[in-house]
Amino acid sequence: MTSPSDQFKRRLIAPIDALFKDALDGHAPALTSAGQSQIAAISEAPSSATPLHKRSKKATSELQKVDEVALKEALYAVNGLIGLKSAKYSLRRLANFARIEAERRRLRLPQSSIGFHCVFSGSPGTGKTSFARLLARILNALGILQSGHTVEVDKSGLIGEYLGQTPLKVEAAFDRADGGVLFIDEAYSLSRDTEDLYGQEAIDMIVKLMEDRRDRVVVVVAGYQKEMRQFIQSNPGLRSRFNRTIHFDDFEATELLAIQKQMIRACGFDASDGFILRAELLWQQLHSENLTGDANARMVRSALELCLENQATRLVQANAKEAYQLCELLPQDMDGIENQLRKDFSELK
Repeated sequence: MTSPSDQFKRRLIAPIDALFKDALDGHAPALTSAGQSQIAAISEAPSSATPLHKRSKKATSELQKVDEVALKEALYAVNGLIGLKSAKYSLRRLANFARIEAERRRLRLPQSSIGFHCVFSGSPGTGKTSFARLLARILNALGILQSGHTVEVDKSGLIGEYLGQTPLKVEAAFDRADGGVLFIDEAYSLSRDTEDLYGQEAIDMIVKLMEDRRDRVVVVVAGYQKEMRQFIQSNPGLRSRFNRTIHFDDFEATELLAIQKQMIRACGFDASDGFILRAELLWQQLHSENLTGDANARMVRSALELCLENQATRLVQANAKEAYQLCELLPQDMDGIENQLRKDFSELK
């Protein structure tokens, strides 16, 4: 049997050489339907050997530049929040990590397997919701999230009226949060009762969608520190997906006073020196008795609302109509505030 001639070999190899040349030049020929099916099957099959930047649609087709102006504004808003030194530090570290991930994505480099899902632990009124909104803005400015909006839900917004409806409600919440942050407040309530099948349904669906939509939705779960620790430990899927916890400390008395001053300015009011002195004494007293930790800034807001009601009563009785009078808070506007806050605290207990 004679061997093939050199001319026959060249004719045989020519189509293969042409295919490689087109591939190197970026002009691959159209595939047959059978070839397309095979490529689709390969691309859909999971493979740990495929780098994340090859599998992420956003990494290859929706690359965004960093919006430095929007990022600066979001970080400025973070710095403008009173107190929360530890939480601010953690958020800045997360922002730095996100910036480098965005740069890797832009350059089509392999990305880390670390996600941006977070646990926010702390008492009510410590700014967890505000931080979630700022996190969405930061990740949007860095090109990680497409829109940067925040959808806020709790257990009632995720649990259905009957078994089988809950996964649909959870998916609907993820749909609304697509491109932004899904903030689940008091998430521990989903796992508080081990016999609560509805809560377990919700957790199972959350775990699934966190992975399916990891490049489109960032999930932030929030609640008391101890309860959130128990919540994360209640499900292996939660433990593997939430690898970042940011803790929010309770406010000190001086910080509560600063928050009240900030709220007063935001409302367009002016507090007299006597009013500020009484407010300072109020927060020192309540904080020393550990009565502010379960409400924090929410208690400050309640106190200010009561002050404005006192002011309104005083102005009506005095028939005051001058502009400066309508916007001025006087010491007597603090009358009865401490007793009412104590009453509200005892009712919460």
